[in-house]
Amino acid sequence: MRLRQYIDEATAQLTRAGVDSPRLCAEVLAREALGGDAASSARLFCILAADRQIEPDERQRLDALVAQRATGQPLAQIIGRKEFYGRDFVVTRHTLIPRPETELLVDTALELLPEEPLRFADLGAGTGCIGLTLLAERPAWSGLLVDICPQAIAVTAQNTRLLGLEGRAAAVRSDMCRPPLKAQSLRLLVSNPPYIAEAERHMVMDEVLHNEPHSALFSDNNGLSHLAAAIQAAAFALQPGGWVLLEHGAEQAQAVAGLLRATSIFKKIENKRDIAQLYRCTLAQKGL
Repeated sequence: MRLRQYIDEATAQLTRAGVDSPRLCAEVLAREALGGDAASSARLFCILAADRQIEPDERQRLDALVAQRATGQPLAQIIGRKEFYGRDFVVTRHTLIPRPETELLVDTALELLPEEPLRFADLGAGTGCIGLTLLAERPAWSGLLVDICPQAIAVTAQNTRLLGLEGRAAAVRSDMCRPPLKAQSLRLLVSNPPYIAEAERHMVMDEVLHNEPHSALFSDNNGLSHLAAAIQAAAFALQPGGWVLLEHGAEQAQAVAGLLRATSIFKKIENKRDIAQLYRCTLAQKGL
């Protein structure tokens, strides 16, 4: 069987399974199984190799990968990585998969703060995609990346090494509700914490619910417990004039703004829209 025919059959199989973007998934998996360059377009690889004869051992590898995707396992977990802000990050079942809307946190931080040296913290780091991207974009910055899950913080550390950021990033296992921060030591605190309420569990996509860590998805108090903890950490650890940036659910913007106002410390509170025009990020500056 030639690759062209295999892609058609795999696409049909994934379509029957209800997978999103079935042809693209088939092409990405083909590139992985056949040793294509991960940095190149999967579609281009499959076009150029359309007449390639699939050997029996290659067919076996391909079938296994397609079968995994057909069960609903996310593509990023199958291939072990996900692109974020132009860089690949290692992904496992113990970390959330980086999502495009989270790039809003990075964009906002880079707009707010200068390139001069500063320290920041990323609470609930997971893959480290937020904190490590900030470090990659700002060579003078240094950061503390915190996650409570030992497997997740191991992934953070792995991505730190792969991106060559060991000298400026510290990956530490800790509860973000009790992070190891010093008073007035940071210019920035960022967090994409758990923020889904238990009552909203039925609204979560099956692919996410069955494959991504619940400890990184759900939070008590209508989804606000970890957001409140991040705000308290920011109130303690930020220097006057420092910024806190939080990702949250689309319906939580006003509640998060209320939590910030309740501290009587933060000013310039602003809800920002993501690429889908939903309020998914809130920022505030610590008063002088």
